[in-house]
Amino acid sequence: MPVGEAALFAAIAQSALLVGALLVWRFPQLQRPAYVGTLMAFGAGAVISAVSTDLVGVAYDEAGAGPTAMGIAVGGLGYYAIIRFLESAGTRERPSKPVEDAVEVDHTVEVAAATPTEARNLFIGMIIDGVPESVAIGLTLHLATLGVSAALVGSVFIAGLPEAIGVAAALLAGGYALGRILVRFSIVVAIGAVAGAFGYQVLVGADPRIIALIQSVAAGALLVVVVNEMVPIAVRGVQRWAGVLAAAGFVFSAAMTWVSGAG
Repeated sequence: MPVGEAALFAAIAQSALLVGALLVWRFPQLQRPAYVGTLMAFGAGAVISAVSTDLVGVAYDEAGAGPTAMGIAVGGLGYYAIIRFLESAGTRERPSKPVEDAVEVDHTVEVAAATPTEARNLFIGMIIDGVPESVAIGLTLHLATLGVSAALVGSVFIAGLPEAIGVAAALLAGGYALGRILVRFSIVVAIGAVAGAFGYQVLVGADPRIIALIQSVAAGALLVVVVNEMVPIAVRGVQRWAGVLAAAGFVFSAAMTWVSGAG
């Protein structure tokens, strides 16, 4: 299979972001605080499942506890350092302004919208999330049958859709235009395509510890994304139901992984 097809498969898996954004645009009621919180909580659980099952678990099997723990630490601290740098070098805008403006329009509604800071951080998190998934798709296309590869692509797409809807709803509720959101999401899809091609062409036959390091670094970063960015939005929208919905998202994402593995 040519490397271009590996890139295409990875892009298809990541295109759940674009589908999610268009769904929220078509059905504006998904921007309501309860919907935003529900979808973000569900997506947070799905991400935690992917971290534990698809990233940490695989990295541990390949490289053991030490390298996996080190990668998680590097990923978490590295993501935090990137965010702190962006905040210190940013435009100094008030992060809460979109939420405050919406509340001024309707004082009876608690708005669960992404602030500019959260939007930027979520964007970085989506890139970090998509890269190891796309690398894995590229590796699978090279080493497995087409049926297994298609199952993995479908699993990544379906598991990523709730998170994409939640992020898009939070961004739209925060005042971001659909075109701007689609541009950002398209960048993530393009990066995923490159990562898929990289996994197909470069990482086949590489030291398993290198692959495990990539996976565990992504896991550490995503844990910070979930706690710092996704959970606060979820709790603002659905309060104590956020934990229950996150558990449902966890089971959903795990089921997709099990189905893909069984294929």
